[in-house]
Amino acid sequence: MALVYNWLNILQSVLFRQTCRLCLAPTGTQDVALCAACQDELPWLPRTCSGCAVPLPADSTASRCARCQQSPPHLDRCQALFAYRAPVDRWIQEAKFRQDLTATRLLGALLAQRVAAPESRPANLLPVPLHRDRLRTRGYNQALEIARPLVRKGYVLAPNLCRKRRATAAQSDLPADRRRRNVRGAFSVTRPVPGECFLLVDDVLTTGATLNELACTLKRAGAQRVEAWVIARTIERNFGDG
Repeated sequence: MALVYNWLNILQSVLFRQTCRLCLAPTGTQDVALCAACQDELPWLPRTCSGCAVPLPADSTASRCARCQQSPPHLDRCQALFAYRAPVDRWIQEAKFRQDLTATRLLGALLAQRVAAPESRPANLLPVPLHRDRLRTRGYNQALEIARPLVRKGYVLAPNLCRKRRATAAQSDLPADRRRRNVRGAFSVTRPVPGECFLLVDDVLTTGATLNELACTLKRAGAQRVEAWVIARTIERNFGDG
């Protein structure tokens, strides 16, 4: 069966050559719709805080920023691939609001390149859930589509384990202090999860309020460890400039 699968992949790569989403050059792979040169030019984040994924000063030896040291988050670890800048910000908007599944596949493939296989199994893969009203309006959960490639790494996709039980205002419309209040108590679990481990997946992180509220909900239900990976983190505009 594996031999047949490999031959099918080879046939697909010959018949349907992948081109780069940015420059249209051949990519040489069916996994990521970007050439190597364009991948290198993406706004990859350097070493970041393990609690909130904000970039750390180049001369810092700490693993967490001052804010996370003073007020530890519920997340045991949080990581982000990119700064929320072009072209990644556009891809996220296309995935979220224009139902562009090619964008979600690209973002998921880029994430799968960086996420390691789970250290212990089973490890639950939990895309941040949408409230049913927003899911009905949007048509699909972009976080779920982005998370799918991680199943091949050994994670167990568990999209129905946690629900968003009440509708909330869009986080992007609120200041930081109101974002925390906005999502407080918004999530519930469908069963107890004693001793289980979770990897949360989302598209954008700004204050971390949503991810931390979800981590808090899971730990109250017995989760042993909750980590998060996001595609992009919003960063102050002067970071890395000059």
